[in-house]
Amino acid sequence: MFQEYELEETKIFDVSIFQLKDKWKFSDDSIFLAKFTAEIENKIEDKKKKLLEIGSGCGIITILLSRWLKGEKFLVSVEIDKKMALVSGLNYKNNNVKAHIICGDIKQINFKQKFNIVVSNPPYLPRGEGKISKKSDIAKWEIHLDLKTLAKISSNILEKEGRVYVVYPSFRLGEVLSNFYKVGLKPVFLKFFHHSPLSKSDFFALMCQKDVKHKTEVLPPFFKVE
Repeated sequence: MFQEYELEETKIFDVSIFQLKDKWKFSDDSIFLAKFTAEIENKIEDKKKKLLEIGSGCGIITILLSRWLKGEKFLVSVEIDKKMALVSGLNYKNNNVKAHIICGDIKQINFKQKFNIVVSNPPYLPRGEGKISKKSDIAKWEIHLDLKTLAKISSNILEKEGRVYVVYPSFRLGEVLSNFYKVGLKPVFLKFFHHSPLSKSDFFALMCQKDVKHKTEVLPPFFKVE
């Protein structure tokens, strides 16, 4: 499937993750999003957590949530890049995670069922911002999936009162809140990430819920501990 020189292994928590050496690697934002999602979801009672990850990359978020989420789970992830989808599948298998991986464009997939959780660490830079690099093109830049489309798709595939969890750079907060609100996804929980107590926020995690009237709650910030 892969040549030995293509992959490198990273160990984090109780997880062993293979990643492509020449592709974008997972970082703090993925771990932060997984922790944020589990923190909130484990306070919500569902008969089954039906979770869809949009843009799985190496699969780290779904793997962590398979361990951190309580109760029965049905896990599906979608990845547009064929090699990255294969890496996700490899990592699910090696970490004994029961998750389905679909290689395809989320805009063209019709699911037979609704989900109660959507989670995504999506491309976060608009086209035209910065110089696009081959190594991290579709992971960083909104080439195949932009914010407006992600919000609309999430709303369409969520059950009533379903939740979507995303992470974005802090400078995009206003447009993120606006785009999700426009499609009936009400911002409910917001948490900022800082590399130190004296640094500005680098990015934020957001949970929006479909067809609810809850007030927005800003949770205590997260400070990275080296």
